[in-house]
Amino acid sequence: FGGMTTPGGSVRHTVEIPQAVVPRSITTAATVYPTPLANLTEALERLIRDPYGCFEQTSSTTYPLVMAQRYFLTHTGVPPELIQRSREKLEAGYRRLVGFECKKRGYEWFGGDPGHEALTAYGILEFTDMAQVRPVDSSMLERTRRWLLARRDGKGGFKRNPRALDSFGRAPQETTNAYIVWALLEAGEKDMQPEIKAAKDLALGSNDTYVVALGANIAALSGDRATARRLMDKLVKKQAPDGHLEGAVTSITRSGGLSLKIETTALAVLAWLREPAYAGAVEKAIKFIAESCQGGRFGSTQATVLALRAIVAYDKARAKPKKPGSVRIVVDGQPVGDPVPFDQKTQGAIKLPDISELLTPGKHTIELAMADGCQMPYSISVAYHATTPLASPECKVELKTSLGDARLTEGAATEVNAVVANKSKDPLPMTVAIIGLPGGLEPRHDQLKELVKAGRIAAYEVRGREVVLYWRQMLPEQRIEVPLSCVAAVPGTYTGPASRAYLYYTDEFKSWVPGLKIEIAPRAR
Repeated sequence: FGGMTTPGGSVRHTVEIPQAVVPRSITTAATVYPTPLANLTEALERLIRDPYGCFEQTSSTTYPLVMAQRYFLTHTGVPPELIQRSREKLEAGYRRLVGFECKKRGYEWFGGDPGHEALTAYGILEFTDMAQVRPVDSSMLERTRRWLLARRDGKGGFKRNPRALDSFGRAPQETTNAYIVWALLEAGEKDMQPEIKAAKDLALGSNDTYVVALGANIAALSGDRATARRLMDKLVKKQAPDGHLEGAVTSITRSGGLSLKIETTALAVLAWLREPAYAGAVEKAIKFIAESCQGGRFGSTQATVLALRAIVAYDKARAKPKKPGSVRIVVDGQPVGDPVPFDQKTQGAIKLPDISELLTPGKHTIELAMADGCQMPYSISVAYHATTPLASPECKVELKTSLGDARLTEGAATEVNAVVANKSKDPLPMTVAIIGLPGGLEPRHDQLKELVKAGRIAAYEVRGREVVLYWRQMLPEQRIEVPLSCVAAVPGTYTGPASRAYLYYTDEFKSWVPGLKIEIAPRAR
């Protein structure tokens, strides 16, 4: 949870620690952000990791590092080791991203033809931003741009390959067109008058705030200030008291929940920042975005990237000195540690003492008390481990797992069976299942490759004791059974990590199932 600090006062939250928490697994972090980009630094420390997964998952770690390099060029006091790690991961991410280019051009989640128009537009925007901080293959970027422009239908929109349409979860065609136009304009494309007109007309007649926000940016980027202001006014009327934008129907990724709110609100901020008259709306929206950071991420990949773009733009337009003061953390009425001072020159995140040892099972009050100072965003996180986390009732997919044999002899084979079901009567976009394997079992990669070839799964990864399965979409009420062939490699008794399934673009809602158990006996010698 989070919010804004109160100068000369305090803010208070209540947290309840369950009785079933794993002992010594509680971790806490309380942080105050004196500048918007201090939030970015905090996020980067958690996002800097090896790139993995599909094009968009790789982007979820790589694109924020592009923002980081911009930050490093204009801000001081950043730890050198953070800069170096960020640069190394950015290099690795770039090399992985270009590997997803399709043979017939364009980009797709796993690099298979045909290219996907909207994902390619996102890639062009990402590579264009990246070219400002590291070398990017200009010939690749140019042929990708030409491929996408060749997909124009001559009527103000873009052609969409039927296979790519299905795999993207059927985002509305008009939404897709508007997103592509916005991304191309942000990347510097100029000659798109029919497409710009179609996107503006769509936004003027729409009540979908995601579409209206795209239209406001398109109008502003194309120099049509009058239309941009009309659309910005529509957005202001849809802003909720907490700063987020209501009325979004769906996004380019068909995200939902918190991710959809963040994407729409961030797009609105990018538009409003172009006009001083909307300063009040911007402040409320940035507060909502700052409070939505969880574990360094702002919802899904698209939401995280758009949130970071909005924060960077806000910092550039609105950064200003802060009044000096101090802040401290208080648990159940008792101050913890000394007050932490700050002044006008403070830029990095202000970290407060760890309070994990004070949070025993039961209810606790956590308070941030400020002396003097000014309003600044803050976040307080309390994390703990449970053997099986609680499943979210909002999750639209259900997961079941079972083990073919509970007892095996070393060297024997068995199957881990996973069943993923769409609980709704609607088609679903990209779906992920992460199957936890008990220690001692090793998955057969050749069998996983056969599952991809047969179309049972779109792609897979093996990360430690987990097998990650991907589907580009799920049909209404579809039920998918996947047998994972495994070999008993190491004798012992094991319990695997809990397995989960979720929609990639709404990953705050997950279906969890307990870890599988197995006993592997030594082979007779």
